[in-house]
Amino acid sequence: MSSKINYTLSVAIIGTGNVASHLCKALEDKVSVFQVNPHSFEGMPPHTDIIIISVKDSAVSEVAANLPENDSIVVHTSGSVPMTVLAPFASRFGVFYPLQTFTKDVPLNYSEIPFFIEGNTLETSSALSHLATLISPYVHSADSESRKILHLASVFACNFSNALIGVAANILTEAGMDYHILLPLLRQTIAKLETMAPTEAQTGPAARKDLQVIDAHMKMLDKKGDPAVTKIYESLSNLIINKKS
Repeated sequence: MSSKINYTLSVAIIGTGNVASHLCKALEDKVSVFQVNPHSFEGMPPHTDIIIISVKDSAVSEVAANLPENDSIVVHTSGSVPMTVLAPFASRFGVFYPLQTFTKDVPLNYSEIPFFIEGNTLETSSALSHLATLISPYVHSADSESRKILHLASVFACNFSNALIGVAANILTEAGMDYHILLPLLRQTIAKLETMAPTEAQTGPAARKDLQVIDAHMKMLDKKGDPAVTKIYESLSNLIINKKS
């Protein structure tokens, strides 16, 4: 994808996945943006101000090593890969990390996404911050260690919670019920966190230390024959009980 509008700032986004596709959409009416195939480099313009490598973490170095000769700022979008992996391949490099869950065809309000920026020079950081502010007002500086912490927390908050919702969906589906019935409950769970700490918002049998209900639930799970899910239920119940002690 490339914009035909003659903007003064040009950005090449290398990648075809979820993050890359959304960044292209977020920037398409703000800069000259080019989406580039990470394998063939098809779509790469002869000159661009910023190259954003948006591929899986393990491929960042390989893509950077195969970049056509350029004098661009080169960045990646990973929360867990250090900025320094780009040092052998560019004189100006950094990180352009959007803290959000991305799925290609699911619309997003880009202006709500926090961006975390790191550059190897003040000039690079300033350029990346400027680019991020074209998308969102929530732009922060974060070094590699801070991003690792953010990424770890995000895995718990987003990835693990979604996996647990998947377990809940399976329980209901197996019983012939529609898991969408849980959506009002989930919306309220998130809404409470706008004004309350998670420990204050916690409800349920473990928060009440209702061991009888917990035991009954674990027996139900045992009958389903999935010891991993039973163990998760036990571990999370103990976590909540101990936090409430």
